[in-house]
Amino acid sequence: MATTREQLLSVAKSLSFDIPEDQIQDYEELLARTKKTLETVAAMDDYQPPPNYTTTPRTNIHFPSPKDNPLGAWAWRFHLTSTSPTTTTLTNKTLCLKDNICVAGIPCLLGTTTFTNWTPTTDATVVTRILAAAGTITGKAVCENLSRGAISNSAATGPVHNPHAHGYSVGGSSSGTAAAVAAGDVDMGIGCDQGGSIRIPAALTGLVGFKATSGLVPYTGIVSNDASLDYVGPITKSVVDCAVLLRVVAGADGVDDRCGAGVPFPEDVPAYDGLMKEGGIKGMRIGVLREGVPEGIDKGVEARFREAVKVFEALGAVVVEVSVPLHASARGVYSVVSKMGNHMGMLGKATGRRQAMLTDLFEKKGLPYTPEVFEKMAVMSREGLLSGEFAWQNYSTLYPKAVNIMRKLKDQYNEILSSVDVIVMPTTLCPANRLPPADATPVVQMDAAKGMTDNTCAFNATGHPALAMPIGFVAAKEDEQVRLPASMQIVGKWYDEVTVLKFAYAWEQAINWRECK
Repeated sequence: MATTREQLLSVAKSLSFDIPEDQIQDYEELLARTKKTLETVAAMDDYQPPPNYTTTPRTNIHFPSPKDNPLGAWAWRFHLTSTSPTTTTLTNKTLCLKDNICVAGIPCLLGTTTFTNWTPTTDATVVTRILAAAGTITGKAVCENLSRGAISNSAATGPVHNPHAHGYSVGGSSSGTAAAVAAGDVDMGIGCDQGGSIRIPAALTGLVGFKATSGLVPYTGIVSNDASLDYVGPITKSVVDCAVLLRVVAGADGVDDRCGAGVPFPEDVPAYDGLMKEGGIKGMRIGVLREGVPEGIDKGVEARFREAVKVFEALGAVVVEVSVPLHASARGVYSVVSKMGNHMGMLGKATGRRQAMLTDLFEKKGLPYTPEVFEKMAVMSREGLLSGEFAWQNYSTLYPKAVNIMRKLKDQYNEILSSVDVIVMPTTLCPANRLPPADATPVVQMDAAKGMTDNTCAFNATGHPALAMPIGFVAAKEDEQVRLPASMQIVGKWYDEVTVLKFAYAWEQAINWRECK
């Protein structure tokens, strides 16, 4: 079908291109050629990695009933394991997955009703690797609406409650994963992290959450927010489990272009769970990040963190204070990268990728968004779209500047890491907050996440490995009688997951965090 002159002029007007009258016919012909090419490619078959239903059958697929889902953590239940695993690493281990991770034949809710009835046709790389290691996946866990937010109240299926105190947040956006693991529903979980979405839920529920070095774990087959900030990784009850699960899922898969230079192939992935136990940490150096313990931090969290650092000293580590002044501004700079980058992805305009694209999801989204779709979005998604559009319209050159500043921050962290083995700070600046009411105003909803991403989001942009681990309990802000987990974040050099895990393992072996009340 040929393009019409009206179509041509409409597109030109949107670009502020005033086509000379004597060239309109030529451009009409050129646009018609483009349309023919577009229609030809649109008619081609798609190409996504196919699942193996024969060796990995999916059974007992069902939506959980309320009585079987008291925390609101489960999005979908099923049983999935391999009849022919290649290793026994995860034998007898049960796992859940954040509900933005594709499992072929299993509905994916993505925490939203802005679209419905999306059932992926491919398995994420992390899924195939868990199955190859004899793990058993028992369900998909609720994530925040469209995987945005750190409050655990925005999913269309309802809020996710903290196992340590009903009515309190689990954080997000991997909220259901953390709740299911902390409650003992599964042994391990896989979350995704664009600004802290593995580490924050782990921190608020007393778990270990690891965002490894950029690209170490392939993101293939997972719904993306912004490719430069996407990570997937373990949420577990112990450092040992974290190291084992990381070893299973890490390594380039030949599909995801996030797996750049330096990422090993699966057969070359270090044996993290063994290497972290070698040698101890005596004589190793820890940098306590001054800007990571800012004014306004919850006093209980700060006290618990200071006590946790003393444990490292008792184990023979050398503790020094370090300073990265730009860290205090990192959240704002990250916000520009996130809001402007994610905005293009939400509009279906992300480009420049070599990976497996989830084309069926884009078709489900029904872009461009309608008023009815906006009505079904959570505040975080609406605010993100508004802020992103405003930024692109009024600060169109700011995104590349923010990218450069985050690279400057990376260089500054690297400079500090040249003189210390790891940098430590509290994971979140406060414990879990009460869940805001469903009818809370947009400002109240957004403010419920204050203090959650200040120390986590920068490392999504800089790419450094960052692990959250529990260090004891503190009083809830609203009620002294409610005791909630506090968490420490350990940050290391690129691809030095072993050292990060070594410090976490040494601390965990020395102290039972549950007794730190």
